[in-house]
Amino acid sequence: MTKAGKDKKSDNSENLMVPTAASNAVGWRTDGIKHNKNEIFLDVIEKVNILVSNTGNVLRSEILGTVRMKSSLSGMPELKLGLNDKVLFEMTGK
Repeated sequence: MTKAGKDKKSDNSENLMVPTAASNAVGWRTDGIKHNKNEIFLDVIEKVNILVSNTGNVLRSEILGTVRMKSSLSGMPELKLGLNDKVLFEMTGK
């Protein structure tokens, strides 16, 4: 027993923390964020490079892309985004 009358094993209870997954607490987002409108902006920026021979054959091609997002969401909402490839879905019949 210590002088305060506490057991040494229970003395570490002050250091216990709730796991981040259970509390939704994240270090990069401050508490109490409020916006007039809950909005999210998503920009997909693509750059297409193609090298074609003088006979019209494609020698090399590539598509480079970035996705930029600006969030004006209040609190800690759960957000699910999906990017769909319409051409692929039409070809596979999905």
